[in-house]
Amino acid sequence: RKLLIFGNSLSNMATAATSCYIPSTSLLDSFHPALKDLDMLNELPRLPIDQTVPSYVLSRRRHAISSGGESPYRSRPRMKRRGAISYDQTDACALYIRYLGEALAQREKDIKQPQLPELPVDEFNSLSMNIKRGRRGSIHSVNPSVNFKRQRKGSIVEFMGVDDHTIAIKDRLKNVDSWDFDMFTFSRITEGRPLLHLGLNLFQKHGLLDHFKLDILKLHKFLSQVESSYHLDNLYHNSIHAADVTQALQCLISDPIIYTYLTPIEILSCLLAAMCHDLDHPGVNQTYLVNTSSYLATIHGTHSLLERHHCHTARAIIRESQLLDHFSDADREEIVGLIEDLILSTDVCRHKHFMQQFEEMLVSDRCIDLTNPVERHFVLMMAIKAADISNPTRPLHISRRWSMKIMEEFFLQGDKERRLNLPISYLCDRQTTLIPKAQSGFFEFVALPLFKAWSQFVRSPLSVQLCRNVINNKEYWDDQISPSTSDSDGETC
Repeated sequence: RKLLIFGNSLSNMATAATSCYIPSTSLLDSFHPALKDLDMLNELPRLPIDQTVPSYVLSRRRHAISSGGESPYRSRPRMKRRGAISYDQTDACALYIRYLGEALAQREKDIKQPQLPELPVDEFNSLSMNIKRGRRGSIHSVNPSVNFKRQRKGSIVEFMGVDDHTIAIKDRLKNVDSWDFDMFTFSRITEGRPLLHLGLNLFQKHGLLDHFKLDILKLHKFLSQVESSYHLDNLYHNSIHAADVTQALQCLISDPIIYTYLTPIEILSCLLAAMCHDLDHPGVNQTYLVNTSSYLATIHGTHSLLERHHCHTARAIIRESQLLDHFSDADREEIVGLIEDLILSTDVCRHKHFMQQFEEMLVSDRCIDLTNPVERHFVLMMAIKAADISNPTRPLHISRRWSMKIMEEFFLQGDKERRLNLPISYLCDRQTTLIPKAQSGFFEFVALPLFKAWSQFVRSPLSVQLCRNVINNKEYWDDQISPSTSDSDGETC
């Protein structure tokens, strides 16, 4: 009888389902036979984590929360629990969490912890000259410093206090509004936690802590969970990229032309969306997930697959950290709704549609009305899109480093596809793809049109600098293309 009730509850959620790929044998089938006939969850459960976790629940093995029968995953490590999970088989949210946990545990089984991002020797030396050394040696060590370890064991006040370690962080954050801000260096100074320190700084900078009466402990918990949800083994889609996008969006929306019209709720939503826009990114694109019958493709379908996953993960962490629990239901839903709209707008497959709409608004007889919430939110979507692909607009030494990281992540996906005898995705074949051509094409046909349109809308010194940087950086990649390769059959954007 319970099985029938559960099947009926899931079938009601799939009334408006669209087409998606379902694997012949998937992890989902191991949990419940009723899901074999389910096309997709059109309204996916929101990963509700609204209960505390009793100690006796945390002590249980992972097979204790299976949906019945003998679990095939007894030998796997205990799942990292985000909260109490219902044992009721009619709870679709519990099913999603159990399923997601199994997939995450399988993914994390063989992950090796990589080293922190490398810092150029010349920049490292110049940086350490202006910073006091701790009593037990330099704070710039590969492993976490003694001061940092000691602070993490103390209170949040001690953790955020002024000492030898935070001097370097605060010194860097003085230039957080500069477009030349180097997130690689900042990540090194913060010992691999750039998103946490940047987020605390920006919330204080915009007065959000006082305005919304935010609990600093809950904010710290939220930022820590967000940062830990990014994969350390991703070369590009990691917490450094999330922090870089957040800092870029901070610069774009701080222009007086835009900032004057923004409400505190919109500023808060922008920062949260930028931090969460690539949460739990697997380091591969949508094509790979669909071709390998990933559980994400089964759950989210084939439309904005990754972006929907980022949205649900962000909603889960917001609920678990209780960051917005003291907000009214209306304000909380407004914030979460805007966060999801902003994250979904970063889907590269929708870039052409957004650009067409933005350009039509710019050439129309009337200007964009920022007093209109609808048009203002659209501008924020364009801002986060620009921040997401802002690497071509950074100074050359930073831009080039980002370019090499994204291309290597593409190539690693192509290597996986080659091993699995799958079609190699565009720009992912290291044997045929020419990095200078790929980057030059992306700069010319994707980045430059967007930032030219943004410059036409904002007309500020920063927007002029962005366009100039894209042009200069493109010239660098053009110079790397030799005459012999310019006429070859290599892939280009």
